[in-house]
Amino acid sequence: PAPPARAGQYVSVRLRMPDGVHQLRQYSLSSDPGDDLRRITVKRVAGEAGAPDGEVSNLLFEQVGTGDELTLSAPFGDVSLDDADTPLVLISAGIGCTPMAGMLARLAATGSGRRVLVLHADTSPDDHALRAEVRETVDRLPDAEAVFWYERPGAEEPGARTGLMDLTGIDVPADSTVYLCGPLPFMRAVRGQVLKAGVPPRRVHYEVFGPDLWLPEAA
Repeated sequence: PAPPARAGQYVSVRLRMPDGVHQLRQYSLSSDPGDDLRRITVKRVAGEAGAPDGEVSNLLFEQVGTGDELTLSAPFGDVSLDDADTPLVLISAGIGCTPMAGMLARLAATGSGRRVLVLHADTSPDDHALRAEVRETVDRLPDAEAVFWYERPGAEEPGARTGLMDLTGIDVPADSTVYLCGPLPFMRAVRGQVLKAGVPPRRVHYEVFGPDLWLPEAA
């Protein structure tokens, strides 16, 4: 059986590359950690401005199929879903939606009645990973709401907002527990908006993969 995990944690995936070198990549668990199966959701990384494509993500897409075995670490991560009954705000951008999907799945599986606000920013509805699943899970929860922002809105999400995430007019209770996941500039900007809304810094949680460049100003 898979080792115990908490919603919001991640695993390291170890892959042997074509040149024989082993590479490690971290992926959040995007399903209910109470399930027998573990799920990760991988974004295929295409190179931009002359940069090469992402080695590991493209290998997973092109060469790994049903029945193949992957080497995973035990779940890691200090940022995980708490079991309080205070309001919960899940804020993400891009593939940062994956740990939030796992948290939502856990809330639904446990029949949580907690107030939940899901806020996500992306390029377009088509680029928004797990969009339909997140919508369905939000609808299953008794006191949950989702608001999405897209640079290029589409008919799939007629109520979505256009442009960058702006919390103006969004009710973020001061006693909320807030989780952030996404590119570092996004998290910096949105954290500032959350603090301005009255949420204390100690109630705002985030995970940075790699050197934590945020620490000097995150207190």
